[in-house]
Amino acid sequence: MDLEGELEPYRNAEAYRNLQPATLPNHVEQHLDFLDINDEGFLLLGSSNLTGRYWTGSLWYFIEPEAAPNVEKCLTGTDCESGVCNGKFLNDQQKVIIGEDSGNIQILALSEVAEEHTFHFSLSACACDHDDYVCSVGVFKGKSQAVSGGADCVIKVWDVESLVAEHTYRPAHSNQVTSVATQPTDGSEVFASCSLDGKSLLWDSRNPKPASELLKGTAMTAVEWQHSTSHVVGIGGINGEVSFVDIRQPKQKISKITCFPRSVHGLCFDRGSLNKLAVCGDLEVVKVIDCMDVANPVVCYEDGRHNDFVRGLSWHPSSNMLFSCGWDKQVLTHAPLQVPEEGCVSNMGDCPVASSPAQNMDINGS
Repeated sequence: MDLEGELEPYRNAEAYRNLQPATLPNHVEQHLDFLDINDEGFLLLGSSNLTGRYWTGSLWYFIEPEAAPNVEKCLTGTDCESGVCNGKFLNDQQKVIIGEDSGNIQILALSEVAEEHTFHFSLSACACDHDDYVCSVGVFKGKSQAVSGGADCVIKVWDVESLVAEHTYRPAHSNQVTSVATQPTDGSEVFASCSLDGKSLLWDSRNPKPASELLKGTAMTAVEWQHSTSHVVGIGGINGEVSFVDIRQPKQKISKITCFPRSVHGLCFDRGSLNKLAVCGDLEVVKVIDCMDVANPVVCYEDGRHNDFVRGLSWHPSSNMLFSCGWDKQVLTHAPLQVPEEGCVSNMGDCPVASSPAQNMDINGS
């Protein structure tokens, strides 16, 4: 067979980077893997096809978070060559960073076609430095740096303008890096990571020895910073527990709470001083933990409307509504801060749990 004319295109060429499909992707894939809401209230949604012949994905941008995942109400969207594991907004609403199953890290910019009054994603930069799928990405408060962790046990700190890896830690853990989270403080270069090797580490890339042990135990799957203090970290484990650690006193837990009978998948603290932590795991339930007294956390909200695993969580910056997405192709809204007229009893204890007042946003994305 003559393969002389079948050459791989140079994907960094300007013509290739700016090549845009004539239309939007025709549908949102079944498995919604993540969502992120920026400071303006815009929503970024990533979906993957995990059961079809081709394991592809797509990325979607919504001005109104309640409209997701309705394709007809999106601002724009784009196809991805592989599944989309995680993504975040960058310095403004115009740029996003995503990590893919292929190991790619991409920065996409929102561009407007003035003549048609339409928007599309254009590829600003792409790097394939991970040797396995990207599990998690995080963006530092200053928005000029990002961090990624992958199943190849590697952590990379990126300059988001050039998408050059400023620091590469190989191996950062002895098993896959399941989650990374940046400290929510201006000018900070500190971040936390956790892994299936049973360790959570605290990193400061300015130090000659950047890593120090934060917590050691069972396999860990999610890590998140408390925004109101910036020195408390929540860590989720494969045993369904969420532990809280003060980075000033590492290697010991402030407290812990059992949320699920299965593995924790994601954690998301609210952005203000409400001290609420949303939790999802390998089941159909979303829970919110009241961490006002971090030494005595309690479950204050529970919702089981999803029909498959919940994968993504994000808080709206102004309304304090919680948004969740999952493998059932649903984006649901939650109002955990509303006091219910008649509370029900949580199966996690005697904490009153709000019966969900949120509307089901299950919309056919085709």
